[in-house]
Amino acid sequence: MFSKESAAPSLPASHDKVTPLFGRERVRLHDGQPSTHSLQLRWNSRLRKLLNAEQQMHRAQRLRALTYAIIVACTLVLGFSLYLAPVAAAWVFVLEATALMIGLVILPYAVLRSKECRRHRDTLSRKFYESNHEVEYTDDALVLIDRSTYTAVTRVPLTEL
Repeated sequence: MFSKESAAPSLPASHDKVTPLFGRERVRLHDGQPSTHSLQLRWNSRLRKLLNAEQQMHRAQRLRALTYAIIVACTLVLGFSLYLAPVAAAWVFVLEATALMIGLVILPYAVLRSKECRRHRDTLSRKFYESNHEVEYTDDALVLIDRSTYTAVTRVPLTEL
């Protein structure tokens, strides 16, 4: 009843190597097992990301601390100058009030940036923990340790960035 010309072309027997949409064979760049060198490069890039996130978090915390210091110092100086008779010139008072206002404007940004940097760093650190690895901070490098064998997998010098 049906001829051979009208029959639908059949797919090869191994369906896992064929993309379902186009019926073409998948091209693999490797055999599924990454080499030791590529694993080391991958771990080094992840450690660099963690180190970069750590440094960004420290910068954000320093900005927040500086903002708090400016706000406290300006508030104390303004309070002192308002409590006593005005001793300083008018431009000094305006400069202190402007610095206080700038500090109050920057404060929400500094707090949110600090929290976001901490959350990003914790997320990266959690990924190491979930993959059964531990990151140790030494004086001169970050060392990645496999928790199952407690051996050093790789290290990234702190001076590399």
